[in-house]
Amino acid sequence: MTKSKSAFLISTQILGKQSLYMWTFTFKEVLSIKDTRKRWNHLLTLMRALWPLMCGLRVFEMHEFHGLHVHLVTNRFLDVNEARRLAQQAGWGRIDVKQIPIERAAYLGKYLSKERPPCLKRWRLWAGFGEWDWTKIKDLITQSRFSTIYRACKEWLGWTGKKGFFERMKFVAWLEFRSAVEGWMDGCGPGGKPLWMCCREELIEGATVAVPF
Repeated sequence: MTKSKSAFLISTQILGKQSLYMWTFTFKEVLSIKDTRKRWNHLLTLMRALWPLMCGLRVFEMHEFHGLHVHLVTNRFLDVNEARRLAQQAGWGRIDVKQIPIERAAYLGKYLSKERPPCLKRWRLWAGFGEWDWTKIKDLITQSRFSTIYRACKEWLGWTGKKGFFERMKFVAWLEFRSAVEGWMDGCGPGGKPLWMCCREELIEGATVAVPF
């Protein structure tokens, strides 16, 4: 499961503490991605102006024959006639809406598991809106031996920015190998000592591969 999908599913659980409604917005004709996105931003602006307390999640789905669909999960009932009026004003076509259980909101995560269409490259396939604390991808930390050692080195050596990125990766990969061979705890040196407490000699003693520093 990708970090994006994980963040989305966590967000549905947060939003799902309230009543949920799932909306699907489509067009009669196939539009370019740029035009669809422009019309979506217009519609969302109109909806939030009319319903300032509206909160929710948006998911983009690329349909094989009908272009881009927008699925919306909101935390409250919205007048469908007013929503259709705003949609028509923003140049949209058909609207479907129904009340759903939390599990149904999580079901939208299936669209995030599909291969990303080239036309959506660098697009956020989902996003939150409104005043609530949804989980963002950057809020998730991938837990692995490499990532644990990298974070320990970052704290130990004060790494910032991207300068020396490849040298850092080489150093962390070497420490990962040493940790596996010597049975060290992730992010630690000999005897479970935190990396920031280790000296150079402790880390390289008995090394069987080239030392990258």
